[in-house]
Amino acid sequence: MQLSTTIKHAVIEHAAQVYPQECCGVIVNGCYHPCRNVAQGVDQFEIHHEDLANAEDMGEIEAYVHSHPNASAQASELDLIQIELHQKPWVICAYPEVEFQVYAPNGYRAPLVGRNYHHGWQDCYALIRDYYQRELNITLPDFERVDRWWEDPTHASLYLDNFTKAGFYEVDTLQRGDVLICRVGRTEHPNHAVVFLADDGQLQSEQSEPCIGSALILHHPYGRKSVREIYGAQWQERVVKIVRHQDVKNH
Repeated sequence: MQLSTTIKHAVIEHAAQVYPQECCGVIVNGCYHPCRNVAQGVDQFEIHHEDLANAEDMGEIEAYVHSHPNASAQASELDLIQIELHQKPWVICAYPEVEFQVYAPNGYRAPLVGRNYHHGWQDCYALIRDYYQRELNITLPDFERVDRWWEDPTHASLYLDNFTKAGFYEVDTLQRGDVLICRVGRTEHPNHAVVFLADDGQLQSEQSEPCIGSALILHHPYGRKSVREIYGAQWQERVVKIVRHQDVKNH
């Protein structure tokens, strides 16, 4: 989409007003409508739900807009994921060194191996969902989750409470594709899950470097990139349950 001079000036003005926070807004009927950013992180944005509803009442949202303070207008990995989820163009404005970039949905998918961590979007359960969709053509439900829910004794135990709702049942032997629910560290609830890849560790849906070892797992550690590694004693000691999806054939 083409950005008019009027839109660019309005976005720059908004970016300056909230700097060094990220500004955010939408384009409706060819006009930029600034919105409140309610994200807690300084390098994130989340449009206030009331502002978004008001904008939708004006007409169809043509694009979502946000700024990158003290950075380029290059889309982050999380930006690219959100663009695909919204299926709308995204306009990114670098500020104060002004630069504009417009990104349209193009089918981007974060890799299974080497993706960055963003809780709720790219975390250990998101990796399992993507693995099952891409490798096994099985769609798993998503579950709303707040960061560090596993440390709260009053919070639901999300993995233990929901694995049957997602179509899994408990088993006592391992085969490729099984999910291992684990407890990492001293937590109130099991807080991590990994996919068992068996001996070769190769993926059908993407090219990846050979991974040496036997009994390999795929997982996304908290705050780190997703990896494959050996299912050794340190992981075996963390396992709380082994679960298998009802649509995966036994072998």
